[in-house]
Amino acid sequence: MNKTKILIVEDEPIIALNLKQVLAGLGYEPCGISNNRCNTMRLLNDEQIKPDLILMDIYLQGPTTGIVLAKELKDILPNVPVIFLTANSELATIKEASETMAYGYLIKPYKKSHLQAAIEVALEKAKEDNKNKLDLTAVKNINKTLEHKLSLDVERKSRTIKLKYGYLYDKEKEILYFGDEPVKLTSKEIKIIKVLCQTPGQNVSQEQLEYAIWQDEPAGYAAFRSLLFRLRNKIHKDLIINQNNTGYKIELL
Repeated sequence: MNKTKILIVEDEPIIALNLKQVLAGLGYEPCGISNNRCNTMRLLNDEQIKPDLILMDIYLQGPTTGIVLAKELKDILPNVPVIFLTANSELATIKEASETMAYGYLIKPYKKSHLQAAIEVALEKAKEDNKNKLDLTAVKNINKTLEHKLSLDVERKSRTIKLKYGYLYDKEKEILYFGDEPVKLTSKEIKIIKVLCQTPGQNVSQEQLEYAIWQDEPAGYAAFRSLLFRLRNKIHKDLIINQNNTGYKIELL
């Protein structure tokens, strides 16, 4: 079983070394010691140290405090809990530290048992928080997928017409589908479907259909009847019906 890796950020060398020994004695793995922001970043970036938890002194060498550094590390290690170590017990300092969403706050000198308890509580709390984040991310991803599917469905409905007998006409693509399969039609045959689907369920005169197919010169009744006959042989015989010899309509679902 892998040991919990803990990064020590402490500017007092004696305290840092003692803390390292205490952690090792408690069964943890001290994975690095740093005394300021610069060295902490070097350990994380150059030496690729990946801690499971950080013990952070509030007052460090250099201009950057542990509180400021903890806020910066939130962007780099968002799932790694931080426990603050300090001799300062002032309420204002504690309040400022709490704004970093720290997982613990130990006042020096602290007992070994208190240190271990703080670490275990922080690890468990961080584990639960990370699980909740993953669950929330999963829910957000599901919602995005559903929203995308809904938008596609809305888009598809706006550009398609549901017809009887399992047919669907896509106005944008100008394709007639039977189920999920496109029906193989000639350009003239699809023009008949297109014109009928411009006013689906309503009567369209033969003259209108002929003009849509042969705009330059009408081919006549016989040519139209022959074209319609071939089209009807490719689709359900009752999808296109004659309206009392006054025209034709396509049947809506």
